[in-house]
Amino acid sequence: MALQKEVWISDIQENLFANNEFINRATDHSMWISNKTVHIPQAGVNPDVKKNRAVFPATISQRTDTDLTYDMAEYTTDPILLTNIEELQINYTKRQDILRQHINTLGDVIANQTLYAWAPSGSTRIVRTSGSVVATALAPSATGTRKAITLADILSLKSVLDKDNVPATGRILLLPSDMYNAQLLAIQDVYQAQSYGSSALPSGVVNRIHGFDIMVRPTVVVYDNTGTPVIKAVDADGTPTTEAASDNLGALAFHPNFVCKALGATDVFYSENQPEYYGSIFSALVMHGAAKLRSDQKGIVALVQTT
Repeated sequence: MALQKEVWISDIQENLFANNEFINRATDHSMWISNKTVHIPQAGVNPDVKKNRAVFPATISQRTDTDLTYDMAEYTTDPILLTNIEELQINYTKRQDILRQHINTLGDVIANQTLYAWAPSGSTRIVRTSGSVVATALAPSATGTRKAITLADILSLKSVLDKDNVPATGRILLLPSDMYNAQLLAIQDVYQAQSYGSSALPSGVVNRIHGFDIMVRPTVVVYDNTGTPVIKAVDADGTPTTEAASDNLGALAFHPNFVCKALGATDVFYSENQPEYYGSIFSALVMHGAAKLRSDQKGIVALVQTT
């Protein structure tokens, strides 16, 4: 029985970011993909506005548009052996069990790379933690202590986005789970609100603070410990490709209007009835890209630990 690719592809597309809901909150550019590149026309500067215009004719200007482009990346899973292709296709539970590892792994890897693409740089885009010095919530290879997150830090993030003239509705603060569990929930006001309030878990939102929808995942971003922190590239599992004991965890605050993503081709591959394997070989492919929408990085700010 031939593999019904549309069934498997549909399962992948529908469940790819089930554990990474923050990606679905970004501006979607999937319809703008040309070959392996996303092309987005960006409007030029806004026109001047005069009050009680007294000089005529008005000066005529011409708008110069630019083109935002970013490339798609190809994500593929290692092949897996399926020993009974017919039963897997007619049994939804078994098919989901086979796909779950592929989908979860693809989703996590793409999410890690998306956050790296969105992460800002430069002193005006970084807020440093300012709480008490603790030894909890450290980057994978970090040692020692770091200042904990405080409500004042979240207000500082809010202030940056306010100055960016970012819409108040829809703002997101994505926190590493260790920072949320060990530090933010240790703040009495936050703990009480979490205990007696209501959350919106189906949407991935676990709390709302100072206008931010708080979302949590195991890893977000890691920065180095230089004066103006630099984002570290990550491996598939989200750990930095180069680790240091001085690394600092980072969280991202952003508005969906200022970050983007694009989901391209999704495909499955199989080689049926391989005699040397006594079964069929299956693997999956997803094309995905992500970028910041503005070159000045407005609408995005990072909260980075400090010693």
